[in-house]
Amino acid sequence: MGKRAGVGGIAVFRPSVNATAIERGCEGETVPLLSAPSRSGLGLAATRLFLGVLPPALLVLLVVARYLTGTKLGFDYKPLWDASRHVLHGASPYPRPEALIDEHQFVYPPLAAFLFAPLAALPFAVAAPLLAVVELAATGLTLRVLGVRDWRCYGVVLLWYPVLQNFLLGSITSLLALGLAVVWRYRDSRRGAPVTLAALIAAKIFLWPLLVWLGASRRWLIGVRALGLAIAGLFLSWALIGFAGLGSYLRLLDELSRLEQWKSYSAVALGMALGLTGGESRALALAACALVLLAIVLVQRRGREDADRQAFVLAIAAAFFFSPIVWTHYLALLVVPIAITRPKLSPIWFVPLAMWASYGQSNGHFWRVALGFSIWAVVLAASLRPAWRFPAFRRRVALPSAPLRAEGAYAAHRRGG
Repeated sequence: MGKRAGVGGIAVFRPSVNATAIERGCEGETVPLLSAPSRSGLGLAATRLFLGVLPPALLVLLVVARYLTGTKLGFDYKPLWDASRHVLHGASPYPRPEALIDEHQFVYPPLAAFLFAPLAALPFAVAAPLLAVVELAATGLTLRVLGVRDWRCYGVVLLWYPVLQNFLLGSITSLLALGLAVVWRYRDSRRGAPVTLAALIAAKIFLWPLLVWLGASRRWLIGVRALGLAIAGLFLSWALIGFAGLGSYLRLLDELSRLEQWKSYSAVALGMALGLTGGESRALALAACALVLLAIVLVQRRGREDADRQAFVLAIAAAFFFSPIVWTHYLALLVVPIAITRPKLSPIWFVPLAMWASYGQSNGHFWRVALGFSIWAVVLAASLRPAWRFPAFRRRVALPSAPLRAEGAYAAHRRGG
């Protein structure tokens, strides 16, 4: 009850406005005010458990399991570590094309071996875990560079099998994702963007469609610098090893594709799983890549506000179509288009979790190839569209008008309204 001075000094008590109910003309009849809906305590606890506790626990469990079984870390990194030691002595890091057995041999351009040379000075048992830590930090930094502040996104990405496989095997895909993030954020920088993109293309040639994106967006100077730096880096790194393996390098890549493309998750693997020959599948994949490159140009010419982001996503899609081999860890690159399009948690962040159903290589099984192909195709297609609104992931906010309505109802009651 509120107290105020009345006429003739008689005290008049004014009923205070209840925060949860208001009078509606009849004594004793109350109507509850609108209150702000809040997240269920059980739902919040489940979110914290699934996206906050489970990812680091799973990471530790997988690392311990590998060491207990004698597998250890860095299976994919071992060829790169050996190659770095070879190039430091001026020797060729490449096997002969006819001696190529499987993917566990060095087939990167020589610049990659030089870039990772500092780790080669360490024993492999030390270098592999150190690279794993670097890969893990690169994943978090990729999200940070792209402006993702929702902690749940960090948690769900650490549950992606492609990201975990990249961490355990010592592939460099997480570093490539960080490079893509830097190129996007600093796309107008005439220093940072060309150097970063040149390193990406020199390490993984299938990322060259990003040059088309730069050209279509009229960043000609940045694109030319990136291409020039990439060529210079490749030439210099090959010169340092006496151009060893240069003459047979394209044949080496062709032989690798012939041996491995059928058991990956590429468009070529999908065609072969459908019964096409390797040549026919490769032709269709290149045709799809060409169409996507054309779409980059058309999107930029339309000049809409979101054209630059869409063209960048299309460039990543063209790279996926161009590569005859798409291993599981390649899908770790999908964090970039998702983060650019939807920096807050939405269902698309959970799509790559489906790769747990087909972990490892596809081995040519149609359903596994189709699953892996569908995941990266669906994510890239969805990333082309503006951010959708999903009520299930939206926070409910308080209604500030409730107290004002209470005051208005009380005033009307005092006036007899």
